[in-house]
Amino acid sequence: MSDNSIFDNIQSILARIDEIKKTFGVKSAAFGRTRPESEFMDQLQRKLAPKAEQQAPPDVSGSAGLNTDGRGVDGMGTGGSIPFKKIIQAAAQRYELPEPLIRAVIQQESGFDGSAVSPKGAMGLMQLMPETAGLLGVNDPFDVEENVLGGTRYLRELINLYGGNLNKALAAYNAGPNRVTDEIPNIPETRDYVRSVLDYYESFSKSQEKEEF
Repeated sequence: MSDNSIFDNIQSILARIDEIKKTFGVKSAAFGRTRPESEFMDQLQRKLAPKAEQQAPPDVSGSAGLNTDGRGVDGMGTGGSIPFKKIIQAAAQRYELPEPLIRAVIQQESGFDGSAVSPKGAMGLMQLMPETAGLLGVNDPFDVEENVLGGTRYLRELINLYGGNLNKALAAYNAGPNRVTDEIPNIPETRDYVRSVLDYYESFSKSQEKEEF
């Protein structure tokens, strides 16, 4: 499927997600700005800015913790979130994001492998780079609770930064905020990343809907 076809479908995917969220009571305003922590984002942007032009395009084709079929290395696949359910719930409540979205990012990033390390040094469930982890106050990226709370906070900050635009926030989570301005960068890996997270988000949302009935 071409990049254009992928992104032509994103709005319809998000529309379906909105319907799912309405069904089980997640407000559409969940992606609105909340609890701004501008000092953190200012620090992050200042630290990343000098390196932005030197960075190579991200490699998500071999995301740490994922086999080629998209299942976690532990074989749990989408069910891998079960041991981390309470932590994900706590992160979702603290940063006012839907649980299925957090689960979707974790599934894409590490396949729910808390010990995952990418070739570029990203660590843990939500694949935090050392510098980003430090700015987030994450002392041990392999501590599940610290990692999920830190990664969710980062995702929330990116959503705030882009005015609630989930597509841009996910692109920035993958490629870095200095690569995402008025539109998603034309980096195939990043576009595939956004599409994949949205697909997982839709799937997890449907699963949560079934669990509540």
